[in-house]
Amino acid sequence: MSSPTSARPGSATPDAPGGDPAADPERDSDGVTVTALADVLARAVRALGTAGRPVQASRLAARAWWLLRDGWPSEAEHINGTMHYLARLPTEPEHTDQPGAAGSTRHGTGRKDSP
Repeated sequence: MSSPTSARPGSATPDAPGGDPAADPERDSDGVTVTALADVLARAVRALGTAGRPVQASRLAARAWWLLRDGWPSEAEHINGTMHYLARLPTEPEHTDQPGAAGSTRHGTGRKDSP
């Protein structure tokens, strides 16, 4: 556990450019864990988005970005890039249960209605 005077992840020391991350062993192990989790999350929300749920994926990514932005700015930037990827995906189709509506299926059979 860190002392009240130790550097917070993402603060000027030892994480500043040119700083020595090994100087703070807690940051090193936590930083590796947070970096790995951010990568796993980025992959998962990309998969969710490409599976047809880009809005849900974007909301999850936005929440992750918000949680990471102050303490882990590099990881937050990685999630930001993922959100930009998700924004370019086609949006989720409108779901309708009205028979005869464009794209609706016939009585839950999975077959499209005939024109």
